[in-house]
Amino acid sequence: MSDDTALLAALTDEPVTTSDLYDRVGYMQLTALGLVPYAAFRRALAELCAGGVVESSVAADGSTLWRLASGAAPD
Repeated sequence: MSDDTALLAALTDEPVTTSDLYDRVGYMQLTALGLVPYAAFRRALAELCAGGVVESSVAADGSTLWRLASGAAPD
């Protein structure tokens, strides 16, 4: 499973925090993908945002929220 596929499979149209998304993907999968380091995980999410597949926003508490972009669906 690629980084993109694993991350997209964990996202929905409902916003989720980075921490909750990290837990949702799971440590074993993150280890297999080399995304355990927080910076690598965030970089993979930022790449999906740049590609227009994922959207991010900032919650009132300052945490980053992630969700599938409108019209995007996981492969």
